[in-house]
Amino acid sequence: MRLFRFVVLLTFVCIVFSETVFAQVPAPVAGMHEDNEYLIYVPDGLAEGSRYPLIVGFSPSANAHDTIDTWKGHADRHLCVILASKIVKNGMDISRYLVRLSKLIHEKVASEYPIMPDRIIAVGTSGGGMASHLFSFFHADTVAAVITSVGYIHENSLKQKDVYPRDKVCAFLTSPTDFNYKLMKEDRKFLTSLGWRVKWYEFEGGHRTAPEEIREEALTWVLEQLNAS
Repeated sequence: MRLFRFVVLLTFVCIVFSETVFAQVPAPVAGMHEDNEYLIYVPDGLAEGSRYPLIVGFSPSANAHDTIDTWKGHADRHLCVILASKIVKNGMDISRYLVRLSKLIHEKVASEYPIMPDRIIAVGTSGGGMASHLFSFFHADTVAAVITSVGYIHENSLKQKDVYPRDKVCAFLTSPTDFNYKLMKEDRKFLTSLGWRVKWYEFEGGHRTAPEEIREEALTWVLEQLNAS
């Protein structure tokens, strides 16, 4: 009898454990390709032989699946490929890894996926937005545009105005109640002084990812600017 109860209890625990574990595994997404360092999302409808803009996404916690979820709908509408980093996150030496990421994009991703090397857009929220600015600063030959949601330019980059990239594109997505709001206003002045084409979008809700409609407007504008270049 005791053995029977033990078997029943063990079976119940295994079921609960398996449901908990598998519930945490993201559902597979069509068009998703996984690498040790990033996720790639390729939308349907790409024409054979053509190349498309690449959205490079960062998050504060290197949550690549969340980045894909955030930008997937926009990529489908605008026919953009997404690369979401599984490495870049708050608290690490981002600049050192960005050297590797830039090399991976030019030497590996561009050979395996139909991307346009001159249409690379760095995006992110909070620390991910800061990483996007850093990517554009250290790798001006890679990043054509930035879309930053409640993320500001690192102070060390601001001190290097003489070598900061010029004449690129940036969409600022921010909230008046976000603690980075004033810093982002200063960033807008800074980039404008360097010939960047910039656009300012505001939304309610404080320190969070901009709503879908704001992201859609921003990406539409950025792509228009890049296509006009």
